[in-house]
Amino acid sequence: MKTDLTIKLIKTLTLDQLPVGIDAKGHLVFADNFREIKGKPNSKFKPSYILWDANREAPPGFGVRVAAKKTYVLRRKVNGKSLMPTVGNFADFNRIELARARAADLARTMVETGMNPNELARKAASSEVTLREVFARYRQHLTTRKQKPATAETLRVIDRVVEKHAGYGWLDKSIHQITSDAIEKKYVGSKEGVAAKEQSFRTAFTAVRWLIKVEAIAAAGERRAPRVAANPFEILGINKHFRTPDQMDNEREEKGKRNPLRPSASLGPFLEAAWSKRLQNDNETGVHFLILMLLWGCRKSEHAKCVWHELLTSTGPAGAGRKTTSNICLSDDPDWGPYVFFYKTKNGRNHRLPLTPMVHELLKLRQVSAASEAARRGFEAKSRKYVFPARSPLSKAGHYSDATDLLGSLREEIGVEKLTPHDLRRSFGAMMTDLNVPEGIKRRFLNHARSDVTDIYTQAEWQMLREWLGKIERAMFEKAPNVYNTLRRPEWAPMVAPSPHVCKPPKPRTGRPRKKPSQEPTQVA
Repeated sequence: MKTDLTIKLIKTLTLDQLPVGIDAKGHLVFADNFREIKGKPNSKFKPSYILWDANREAPPGFGVRVAAKKTYVLRRKVNGKSLMPTVGNFADFNRIELARARAADLARTMVETGMNPNELARKAASSEVTLREVFARYRQHLTTRKQKPATAETLRVIDRVVEKHAGYGWLDKSIHQITSDAIEKKYVGSKEGVAAKEQSFRTAFTAVRWLIKVEAIAAAGERRAPRVAANPFEILGINKHFRTPDQMDNEREEKGKRNPLRPSASLGPFLEAAWSKRLQNDNETGVHFLILMLLWGCRKSEHAKCVWHELLTSTGPAGAGRKTTSNICLSDDPDWGPYVFFYKTKNGRNHRLPLTPMVHELLKLRQVSAASEAARRGFEAKSRKYVFPARSPLSKAGHYSDATDLLGSLREEIGVEKLTPHDLRRSFGAMMTDLNVPEGIKRRFLNHARSDVTDIYTQAEWQMLREWLGKIERAMFEKAPNVYNTLRRPEWAPMVAPSPHVCKPPKPRTGRPRKKPSQEPTQVA
């Protein structure tokens, strides 16, 4: 049936009456008992009928389907195929003109594509990228990329961020569904610390930005529109919610999060206390670990894995040769002399430093101690090669890696409120500033990620590094005369030294409390 549809007319349509004609006055004529005519009660058949729109403003094939609910539909034959997409629910349009306009848009899409617009919309929705997919693909990229693949700690950060966004209810939403308003509201209203929520939202921003670039290239090759074109997390940067590097530095200073040992105050007491601490509780490996970290300005992950150079070959078993393994060479190498080599540091670059006189002497002591430890603790061949062997033969890594507890006891010894392993690297930087070391030399020592930083040097450059590192070493040890006198060269005059530092006796370990024997319930006869 076809008639001029109006909102008032459609409201009167029910399944109890079927339109079967139009009378002389233009009114619809209905047949009663439509449900009984079309199907039996409780049968699987769902009765319905369509009334087509005869209005001049309606696109051809527009009508209303009357069933359990009323919906506008559009019927067209395109390329010999009959299509009938749903325009929308009757209740969603307060004016029929709006439904006719929507139907006209769908008609154009049908003509242009030859497909059902609703099917196209479903495909588009299924192809939309969810935040879960973004994180998964970004994590895979970080893991498999050839340059600087992600460390285990970076992957743990990604996993923590994913858990947070799961809590926000965003993981299974498409990027288009996560609005910038929702992101800004969630960020501002979060009760997390500033650093924690910045990490969470910055990681999401970076992951989506990466996918947009990848998707743009893929879409261009396949001649289609990109699945993701805009980054809703960018709103936080646009509206200046993230802290700038200068702001973060100021906050760290105000909160005391950066606590380098001061050359004029705490550096000397630290070295004296550490040198004394090595005689307690088998702490020698840990003390050497911390002192060398301070003297090289390195990260703990860089020197912890060092092995003795002479235990490696030029190619090395299983590819673990001198060029691909962090190692310490005490012999006089024809190109470098004695040196320490860090393979693939945090920024992905190799890093090489000369061994200065007192460091060289300390490492000779370390070599004797490491061999003694390996024999005493029953280490297998895997651990004997390490400069800092693990304290336990059961260690999976085989090398010492965490001096946090030892550093905490040293902090208490010298009365410093805060001191972290990375503060030792900052202490190295503070000493360079105190000695007015040139900026170019500073960058090389700290191995900052700059294009001009490399482990390839001319003879003149290498000699300059050796001289400056020697000055830094001597300036540091002169703050601790007892340590200086132990490690100095024979031709150097000894310093007037105070009485050696005496560490507080170690606190007794309480251990785990013994479990009380369980009391069996009394058996009742």
